Amino acid sequence: MLLGEHAVVYGYPCIVTALSERLCITQGLPSGDTRFIDAAIKTWGKPGETLSAQCAFSGKYGFGSSSAVTVAALKTLRPDATEKEIFDAAYKIVMDIQGKGSGFDVAAATYGGTLYYIKNKVIEPLAIKEMPLVVGYTGVKANTPILVAEVASKRAKEPEKVERIFQAIAKIVEEAKIKMVEGDWERVGRLMDFNQEYLRDLGVSSEKLEAMISAAKGAGAWGAKLSGAGGGDCMIALHPGGVQGKPLVKKAITEAGGEVVHVSPNAPGVRVETTDNQEEEFIVVDKDDNILGYKTRYECHHDKSLVHRTVGVLIFNDKGQLLLQKRSMTKDMEAGVWGISAAGHVEKGQSYEDAAHRELKEELGVDVPLTSVARFISETKEETEMAMLYKATSEGPFVFDQKETSEVQFFDIQNIRSLQLSVHSVQSLKKAGVL
Repeated sequence: MLLGEHAVVYGYPCIVTALSERLCITQGLPSGDTRFIDAAIKTWGKPGETLSAQCAFSGKYGFGSSSAVTVAALKTLRPDATEKEIFDAAYKIVMDIQGKGSGFDVAAATYGGTLYYIKNKVIEPLAIKEMPLVVGYTGVKANTPILVAEVASKRAKEPEKVERIFQAIAKIVEEAKIKMVEGDWERVGRLMDFNQEYLRDLGVSSEKLEAMISAAKGAGAWGAKLSGAGGGDCMIALHPGGVQGKPLVKKAITEAGGEVVHVSPNAPGVRVETTDNQEEEFIVVDKDDNILGYKTRYECHHDKSLVHRTVGVLIFNDKGQLLLQKRSMTKDMEAGVWGISAAGHVEKGQSYEDAAHRELKEELGVDVPLTSVARFISETKEETEMAMLYKATSEGPFVFDQKETSEVQFFDIQNIRSLQLSVHSVQSLKKAGVL
């Protein structure tokens, strides 16, 4: 939580960011506290299904681990679910088990990045590139439900005063939303200081938090405050750049008795981790297909200027039907949609045809004579390919790797238009005159 603690519970806005440490859910026998996993399985799973959670990162810091495990479990059970579907289901589970809260941590785990959030109303991603954030842990585990209850009690006794505090916090959040997008972190730091003053008024700060906040400010931090329910857990600070910035703020937090937590903000939300090797080298060419060099899969899939060689194969049966494969949810590009019969990248030292035969054997367990159809440039919003397309005839049987492909099926040509097809596949089918 960056700004807006406690007020968010009562319908006021907050700003929250997802952190870089990952929690992983896999198929397998669970251990430890399984309440959230059990509830996720009851919601979307099958009888007897089991899931296991692994995380090298400690849940002691108060970074929404309960929400993270719930969101990850739901994504595992239904990989094709939308972010909205996952958020709604996870929010209900967390509220049913914990009883109190606003769901901002569920939103962060689901959507990732940095979000402007209003309970039951708004989840708005903020376009932020970098955030000069330092996180310090007090060493004290906070009890969020008790702290939320204490603020509720204070609000019941002094409704006008607490409501004025919430309204003031909301104004801070609204200005910070603008300044974060503008990259004015010095002003955001000042707003964090203002927010902390109101949190003190609510009675949720602590002596240890105040010592660490004061130390960070004394070392030059632009702003510092508690993060979350208060009482313990973590504080955050925004640091100026350079060697006189972040290192000095970290050192001051440590000297004040805190533990610097090495995390990065603005991280991605829930996802199915890819089985594709991101370090695999692709052949990079110019628009005339002359080899320029070699770049990794990750680089080619994140830079449209890197034109790289690929192959595709269209397999027809004796009835004229076309074989399509549904891409696995663990693919790093166009996961979960239908694609052409076989496709892949040309490896270093391979010809196009050699690569096409290799892909047929790897993806479908067959190898048949090929006829070239066309060589063309295929583009999506993420990447640019120099694609060589072939066609062939085969009745199978086909044996496919479920890490790569979840299903293969022959389709009548007239039925293909109704399918959700990958962008590259649409372009290939148009080149072949199928669409």
